[in-house]
Amino acid sequence: MKHDSAFPRTARSGPAVRSRAGLTVTLCVAVPFLLTACGGSGTSHPSTTRPEPLPSPTSTTQRISERNLGYTWPLTVDHGTARCEKDNQALFTSPDGTTYALNDRARDAGYRDIGPLRAKGDDGDPISLGSLLTKTLRLCGVAG
Repeated sequence: MKHDSAFPRTARSGPAVRSRAGLTVTLCVAVPFLLTACGGSGTSHPSTTRPEPLPSPTSTTQRISERNLGYTWPLTVDHGTARCEKDNQALFTSPDGTTYALNDRARDAGYRDIGPLRAKGDDGDPISLGSLLTKTLRLCGVAG
């Protein structure tokens, strides 16, 4: 059997070991790209540097603020209310009472797009909604 010099011969050498190494390299290259493609980075100088954890949700509605998410806070307002409605519609209500869609399901149900409230990160791109959306979708599993 011919030995591939790129992979030293060990008791665990073989196609499975080589494919795991290839997967590791692929993930190291792909993951940072995918994360940046999801939205811009946060701000490097947030007003909150030590985020306060949210209490465990007790209903499908929860107040949330920049203090809870720190540099990943994606909006130009500093607080509001996160809410989940039927079919996993993720919503955010701003301090002025306007309700916005955080995901496609809520947009498809007729809620206005959150775009006008999106903050820009240090790189000039809108900050990802990921952390706010994740916290909001957790409310979907709470019996109201």
